[in-house]
Amino acid sequence: MYSVELYNRVRHACHVDGMSRREAARLFETDRKTVSKILQHSVPPGYRRSEAPARSKLDPFIPAIDQTLEGDECVKPVTLAQVPSNS
Repeated sequence: MYSVELYNRVRHACHVDGMSRREAARLFETDRKTVSKILQHSVPPGYRRSEAPARSKLDPFIPAIDQTLEGDECVKPVTLAQVPSNS
């Protein structure tokens, strides 16, 4: 991902200074296609997921697990610091 600073410098060079895309690509050491994409967006577009993340296999059982844990007085929350290591 390219920085906002690079976006601003490339856009200024091409739009204000009248530099060609090829010259800008050479100057900023990027591909001409990258310069074209930079000129299409005023700020970096960011990461876009192609599909939603996979849900946990436990999701259907979480309410039952929570209810069981709330009802059991002996169960205490465990932190990673309290879990014994196997090594």
